[in-house]
Amino acid sequence: MYIVGARWREGACAIWTLRVLAWPGGAVGRRPVRRPAAAIRGIDRSGHTTDTLAEAEAPGGASRRGLRLLDRGLLVVGLALFVGLLHHIGTRAVLENLRVAGWGIAAICLQELLAFGANTLGWWFAFPSPRPSISFVRLLAVRMAGDSINYLTPTATLGGEFVRVRLLRDRVATTAAVASVAIARVGQTVGQIAFIMVGLWLVIDEIVLPPALHRGLLLLVGVMVAAAVLLVVLQRRGAFAPLLRVLQSAGLARVSPGLERQLQRLDQMIAAFHATGGWAFACSSVCFFLGWAAGVLEVYLILFFLQVPVTVERALTIEVLSTMLDALLFFMPGTVGTQEGGKVLIFSVLGLDAAKGLSMGILRRIRQLVWAGIGLIIMWRLQAGLRPISDSTTVRTL
Repeated sequence: MYIVGARWREGACAIWTLRVLAWPGGAVGRRPVRRPAAAIRGIDRSGHTTDTLAEAEAPGGASRRGLRLLDRGLLVVGLALFVGLLHHIGTRAVLENLRVAGWGIAAICLQELLAFGANTLGWWFAFPSPRPSISFVRLLAVRMAGDSINYLTPTATLGGEFVRVRLLRDRVATTAAVASVAIARVGQTVGQIAFIMVGLWLVIDEIVLPPALHRGLLLLVGVMVAAAVLLVVLQRRGAFAPLLRVLQSAGLARVSPGLERQLQRLDQMIAAFHATGGWAFACSSVCFFLGWAAGVLEVYLILFFLQVPVTVERALTIEVLSTMLDALLFFMPGTVGTQEGGKVLIFSVLGLDAAKGLSMGILRRIRQLVWAGIGLIIMWRLQAGLRPISDSTTVRTL
């Protein structure tokens, strides 16, 4: 499930981004081709005519509607879980914990800059050679803008990746931008699993569980490591064009030959990166590892401000288990409900106050909302400086 979900998100992001930014004509920046009305009429799978080429070739319109309904359904389930936990534990206890945290919330929010910096550096290493001449500060701003969309919308992180590519289109060729996002996504997954593996190795004796659950935990880590290796191998061999063929054979996508060629070019660019940039991918994964590890500092600060007895080992244990749950529940939109519920479960397993666990989940949610607001402001400012997508003199081509 984990490897399938990761590959689907990566492929869907590439197909969607190239289709929107590079359609029609196969290159970003070319002016849209005007077609007579008869030329843009298509035939859908039931044999009826459609009004536009986009409607005729939209990849799995019914399937996309189904996925949107699934996203909304999961969002409702998550909200219901959150409300149920709040009712069970008690609103008063949670509010009291938030009051105790007080101005510590500002420190909790500010520490996220460490994760932003590490993740941005990981993304920078993921750009194919030659790397674009883009400043680290601008890349950081673009990453924060994308994260704001991921925080606020139930798009399984696809929305944020699309925004990142779009905000780079004045400075980076679209194929290179999509390749960097795809490589960074795999690097982030490798860093996440490496953090879980190292963290569990350090704190496994701190987690009091029945022997069967201990073995299950280690088995799960083994499965995730195998999934990460498989994901890297698939990307090195070319994942996008084969994924598109699978979607087409299943009737979930119908696209132009031009887009197929773009995906093949994308696969070739990513394969060349892995063939010649092994150290760059390793550096990218290490940076993302540090980004995940920065979460330990956040947990430490939250425990401190909630007046929970805190040690580095306890903070690491909570963050490792939280990261594992997030990886398993990646399909939940915005981790609504699961983030708070996961903290309650972890605190209960560790013999801590469940109300403190729910408060931790809420404090993390507050931090996300603060940075989501900042990211939206950044995105608005960056978009204001973008050239129109039809301006072929300033927008980089594929």
